[in-house]
Amino acid sequence: MSAGTARDPGPAPQEPGAVLRAREPTRVAILVSGTNFVLYSLVSLAGWAGWGGLQAAITHERSVVGVTIDGVVVLLVNLAFGAVVIAGTLALHPLSRPWPARVLVVFCVAAVASVPRILALAALSSTPSSGAYVVAVGTLGLLAGVVGMSAGLLSASLVDRARTEQHRREEEARRAARAVEELQDEEIRVRRHVFDQLHGTLQFHLVTVTAGLDRVAEQLQDAGDAARAADLRHWAETLEEIREQDVRSLSHSVFPSGADLGTQQAIQLLLRRLPPQIDASIELGDNYRRLVSHDGLRMPMAERLVVIYTVEEAVTNALKHGRASTVRVRADAEPTDDPDRWVFVTQVDDDGTGPAQPVPALHGLRRHRERAEHRGGSLELGVNPSGGGRLSLRLPFTVDPDG
Repeated sequence: MSAGTARDPGPAPQEPGAVLRAREPTRVAILVSGTNFVLYSLVSLAGWAGWGGLQAAITHERSVVGVTIDGVVVLLVNLAFGAVVIAGTLALHPLSRPWPARVLVVFCVAAVASVPRILALAALSSTPSSGAYVVAVGTLGLLAGVVGMSAGLLSASLVDRARTEQHRREEEARRAARAVEELQDEEIRVRRHVFDQLHGTLQFHLVTVTAGLDRVAEQLQDAGDAARAADLRHWAETLEEIREQDVRSLSHSVFPSGADLGTQQAIQLLLRRLPPQIDASIELGDNYRRLVSHDGLRMPMAERLVVIYTVEEAVTNALKHGRASTVRVRADAEPTDDPDRWVFVTQVDDDGTGPAQPVPALHGLRRHRERAEHRGGSLELGVNPSGGGRLSLRLPFTVDPDG
């Protein structure tokens, strides 16, 4: 081989799971066929006794041990016949062939294995000497070999088909999950981009225009045109209100403030924007504190946005519909069997009127519940022990080591 010739890497190594899936049909074929041949061996032993083999052994004045040995030999010969049929058939890889070829392979192997079986049984002194017995035993053995092994191959094919279908569905589920994750990542990227444009570029332009209007108003004031100066200042103040309220509110709805810092920080910023007469606070559980403090492990952005928007909707409903004056948010994390998999638990309690119905309608919270359920979580709305409203959110998530 020349130095410039590429070396053939050969077939790619199979994953352990794929190797196990490939061996599973073979194990099923051996199990089912082996069971069939064990049952047939017992039936053959009964046939040997029914055709007179047991009586012949006794007539030969054999002892109990000798009679038992003859029966055991008959049983072992038939078991060996089944083992030969199974080994010989599987050695020819019938599962990779179409069904006509499988049946032909099984028939040929069973026919070849029937010859030493008949010879071994005929050599036994207690075997009935009638030709009918030899023909019946040979024919039944051949049919038993074909039927028993074919049943094993059929079972193996069904198992293989079921495994293949399951693997296909799992692969489709993985592709769907990857597609959803890609869509979520793209949605978050677009949200960040729009947030940056609203919070940065657009607000900068509005501030620039407001400053320009103020300068023009000052020039008009210096020129003695106080009425027009006051009019310009009014429009500058209106533009500043639009920037402070509408643009900031829109940018927050696109991407919550503090979401990049963490769930706790975003909820704290949310509560700080409430009117000063509203008593609002957030309390973190011990598990969540340890989780956040451990190497900075945090909730992924997709789940983080679900929590932030849900808490925001709950606080808005408490103030708007429940006329609450106090809001308490408690957040904690519950571990699962997977050390990297946690369940984020949030409760939003208020001192408002609470829902009037035992099973209240969610209205605006419905879409938040759908998002939580889509990720394997739950959202419930009820009454807390004090009589106010309580929203409970449970959301599974996998810790994000990169934050």
